[in-house]
Amino acid sequence: MSKIIIPELKRFGYSSMNTIKAFLLLYGYEVGRLKLKYPTNDINNPPEYKTFIIDKLMHVVSTYIMVVEECHDYATACTIVRTLIDSVSAYHLIYHSETNDEMLLRHYLYILDGTSQKLEILKRRSLHITEKITPQEYQELSDQLSFTKNNIMRDQDVCVRNIKSLSIYKSHQQAIDTFIKDCNWKYINIEEINHKNAYSWTQIQALFPTEQKKLYSDLCAYLSHFVHGLSMSNLVFDTEDKDLYEPLSANVAIVLNFMHESMINDFDVDRNFLINGFLKSPNFQAYCSYLTD
Repeated sequence: MSKIIIPELKRFGYSSMNTIKAFLLLYGYEVGRLKLKYPTNDINNPPEYKTFIIDKLMHVVSTYIMVVEECHDYATACTIVRTLIDSVSAYHLIYHSETNDEMLLRHYLYILDGTSQKLEILKRRSLHITEKITPQEYQELSDQLSFTKNNIMRDQDVCVRNIKSLSIYKSHQQAIDTFIKDCNWKYINIEEINHKNAYSWTQIQALFPTEQKKLYSDLCAYLSHFVHGLSMSNLVFDTEDKDLYEPLSANVAIVLNFMHESMINDFDVDRNFLINGFLKSPNFQAYCSYLTD
C-alpha cells in the first residue's frame, strides 16, 4: 500500500500512530483534569455524563493501539475505528444541538434508547432453577437480576420526567411523546410526528464536522464491512505492513482532536485548566518522545 504523507503530521515524524499516541497522552491528561470537576457519570448532569463518554472513548483508542501494534489485527482495528466514528458522530448530534432544551431532549432520549435495549435483553430470558446451580446461587442471581431491572426502570422514569419538565415539551408534546415511545434521539424534525422521522447512521456520520463529508461517509461504509463480518473471508491483507493502518490511525487522530475541541468548548472550562500541571507530569515526557527534533 502506498503511503500518503500528511504535512500536519510532520512534528510526529509523519506517523499517524505516533500522532495518536501523543494526542492520547495530552488529551488523556486533559480528561483526567476534567474528571476532577465532573467526577461521576450522573445522567442528570450532562457535563458529567459527557465526561464519562469522552473518558470511555479514550480507553477505546488505547485498545486500538494495542490491537494494531500487538495483535496486528486489521479487521478488529477497522471495527474499533467505526465504533469511534459512530460514537463521536452521535455525541455531535446530541451535545451540539442548537438549543439547550433540544440537547437535553436528545440526551435523555439517548439514555432511554440504551437502557430500553438492555432491559429488553434482560426480559427476553427468564431465570429458571436447575440442578446445575444451588438454591443459594439461584437466589443471588435472581436478586441481582431484579436489582438491575429496577435500576434501569428507575433511570428511565427519571429520563421521562426530565423530558416532560422541559419547556420544549409543552410546545411539541405530541411529537416528543412519540420520540419517547420510540426512544428516538435520532429524530430529524421536532415538528414532525412520524415514526420514520429519524436520521440513519450514514446521515449522522455525515453531520460529523469534517471537511470531506462524502469521503468520510464512504470510509464508514467501508468499515461497516468489518463490523458485520462481510470481509472476513474474502479480503487478504499483509497485516504486518504498518502502512496498512495509516489511514485508520489518521482517522483516529481526527476523532481525538474532535474530543479535544469538545473538552475545550463544551464544559465551561478554559485550556489552562485542562493542561494545568501537564509540563511536570510523566505524560509530558512521554509526549515529547513522539516529537521530531
